[in-house]
Amino acid sequence: MKKPVPDPPPFDFSRFSTSGTSFGPHDFHGNCMFMVREGICTEDALVHACLLLSCLRASACDAAQHLTANDHALVIGLAQQAEMAKALVDSVLAGFIRNGSSRQE
Repeated sequence: MKKPVPDPPPFDFSRFSTSGTSFGPHDFHGNCMFMVREGICTEDALVHACLLLSCLRASACDAAQHLTANDHALVIGLAQQAEMAKALVDSVLAGFIRNGSSRQE
């Protein structure tokens, strides 16, 4: 049976890149001190985000060992949120690989 509508082409994230995004504290002139540079490959940005989230989780878990009970619970909550965000990023990256969208260098 012929399909009335063809399948759309696969979505290729490697065609996309970051936009310039400022973040963090401002200097005395009101300029942001940090920025994600425009044009970074989406896959590279996600890999780096995954590494940052891993470091955040490890730091939070280590810090939680030296805190009071209430502070311990707050920091463990941060670690769990970092772990959930990392799982989402890992899932996107796994989708790149599974769907063959990973860049070939």
